[in-house]
Amino acid sequence: MNDTSTPALLDSLADLPPAERRQAVAVVVLRVWETPQVLLGEIPPTQALAAIAAIAAGLPGAQGRPWLDERLRAAACPRVTSELSGRALCALDVLVGRDSESVPLELHVSDGAAAGALLDDLRDVLMDGLRLGL
Repeated sequence: MNDTSTPALLDSLADLPPAERRQAVAVVVLRVWETPQVLLGEIPPTQALAAIAAIAAGLPGAQGRPWLDERLRAAACPRVTSELSGRALCALDVLVGRDSESVPLELHVSDGAAAGALLDDLRDVLMDGLRLGL
């Protein structure tokens, strides 16, 4: 991953064949979960969040959510398993500081309440994916 903007990253994911898209987001969430320090340089936090959102977008619980726009729908990860949901959930916990291995990040957002609600909603969708045992 590099400094590509999040919209450009989602467009790039949408251009990949489904199996390659799934592999790309799986690698990102696994790297963030196993080595949180990658968020300090190699994988920008916004790109990690885009990969997590692409996984969540591939779950049935994402349907009807306000954050599921056309760009994210096109980049959605196909055939999300409970294992992949779990890895994305772990990466999300690292990203937002809920994991003991989290790295200190300063994420600047214009609306903290809206950002918090989005992160909580992504977490709920991923948790549902775990419960469904897909």
